[in-house]
Amino acid sequence: MVLNDFAQKSDMRPLDKPLVLLIHQETGVLRRCQENLEAQGFQVDTATDGSEGIRKAYLTIPDAIVVGAAVTDLNGYQVTRLLKNDPVMRKIPILLVAEVSRKMERFWGMKAGVDDFIPQNELETTLLKRLNGILDIYGQIDLNEKRLLQANNAKNPFNIRARINQILDISLVESMLMVEFRGMADLVHDVSLLNYMLFSLLESLLEYSAAAVLYQDAGKTPRIVTVHLPEGQSQPASALELLTDSFFYRLKEKGMTDAQLEMTRSEIIGTIDDQIPATAYQTTYAKDFFFEGKLLGSFVLYSEKVVDYSRIFPLHLIEEEIRLLMKLRHLYSRAESFAVSDSLTGLCNQNHFMNQLQHECKSAVRYEQELTLALLSVDSLKRINEAAGHSAGDNALKQFAALMEASLRGVDIIARLTGKTFAILMPSTPLEQAALAIQRLQSSVSNIDFSAEGHKFSMSFSAGLTAVGPEGKDSAAALMTHAQQALNRARQNGQNQIEIS
Repeated sequence: MVLNDFAQKSDMRPLDKPLVLLIHQETGVLRRCQENLEAQGFQVDTATDGSEGIRKAYLTIPDAIVVGAAVTDLNGYQVTRLLKNDPVMRKIPILLVAEVSRKMERFWGMKAGVDDFIPQNELETTLLKRLNGILDIYGQIDLNEKRLLQANNAKNPFNIRARINQILDISLVESMLMVEFRGMADLVHDVSLLNYMLFSLLESLLEYSAAAVLYQDAGKTPRIVTVHLPEGQSQPASALELLTDSFFYRLKEKGMTDAQLEMTRSEIIGTIDDQIPATAYQTTYAKDFFFEGKLLGSFVLYSEKVVDYSRIFPLHLIEEEIRLLMKLRHLYSRAESFAVSDSLTGLCNQNHFMNQLQHECKSAVRYEQELTLALLSVDSLKRINEAAGHSAGDNALKQFAALMEASLRGVDIIARLTGKTFAILMPSTPLEQAALAIQRLQSSVSNIDFSAEGHKFSMSFSAGLTAVGPEGKDSAAALMTHAQQALNRARQNGQNQIEIS
């Protein structure tokens, strides 16, 4: 039967009865299943290979499709994937006839989008029950919609071939994007390199004047907003500053704290040119991603033209892949945070703090910047442990750590070194200014009753401060020695004291 003959025949069918399309490689099985279903009031069409089944699906718009996994030309998985990638046809339920005891058969069937399975050896005995069950869930396609689709496809059968080619093209793009983004997954440990590869890909797929992305890492590491200007685009520094300011404002709206924003900085990939006028962006398209109720990151496109990015293919695919990248980055940063954090307080642990101290010392000497180190010792921990037990002492330490974080700057590095000893590293801070900050912290601690195990306690701490010397030659080890000597003097002088070396 030629295609147009079939179209004429399909137009004559009553549309009020459920139409089932059976696609199976064995004609005897097809005949028996067709007879059984027609006896129960179904309309039935049949096809013996996948390509014929696809054509008939588009011409008849069936209410359900039953396809064998082993049909020829296009197998059952390919038929299912093609139809489920079509926004119109995907609403038709598909039952796959397969060896369901084989795990790979079920896996690939679910990946293709199958709605239900029928065991190969139970096809003729359970087909009616399975069809009734699936139609109870999905119902029949609206009659007016079915008539319109049938008439359109019957009038121009070449539309079917064009639609299939379009779906195949979309699938090719999806596969390409998946390969490219899976390659980027190996770079989640290096945000700069990850973003360079990300924007190199986006520039080849989308038209935009600027783009920005931020990964909301776990822990207390600095965040970076990366702004990308594609080739042929440039902006003056003042315009990019306004763009990043607006991005920061969005982040605050999405739940980032002041401390996190204080640690956030920006970097530019592209050309800065202060001799040109700033571009006025007509379109700002933003997408925020969340995981476990918390912000994973943000992605924003800016265009000097009016653009409806939500209708541009393949942006929805790109967004899904960026979401997966951000989730991987978040999980990586969480694992990294656990490795460098104190398990009780969540502050930096001793090993990570010493690495940070060495880095900041070298940076202060190189750039001739101020750097102050403070060592703190909780005076009252022994008294709390003896009065209420060590669990109470642990709770008091956690409250003390939280107060330090709330009272100090986001750029200050706070660590728990030993049981009751803490360290604070204050970059770009002169000794006198750091001493005032510690005095304010001391006042805050003295005004709070710490609660633990049903008890309330007052707390105090002693502190020793030191700084990189005027000649800028102090090493990390020398700073620690000077700060420890100052702390020892503070404790010897009656506790709740601050000494400066």
